[in-house]
Amino acid sequence: MQERVQRIIDVLKPAFAGTEVVLVGVNDGIVRVQIFASGCHGGPPAEATLALLQEELMEEIPEIKEIVAD
Repeated sequence: MQERVQRIIDVLKPAFAGTEVVLVGVNDGIVRVQIFASGCHGGPPAEATLALLQEELMEEIPEIKEIVAD
């Protein structure tokens, strides 16, 4: 499942507009990511990035229960 999650993150990178999302791991349907939002470059805030990521991942991979930003 981790490879599927990483592929989706890679596809979404242009939508993150400079905000970096790093996959930390996937365990029991819980996806852990780190979000590095650079507010000075006009990218979306971390909350918006997490919301987009959550929507896409849960739609594409129904086994995912939760996305957590560390």
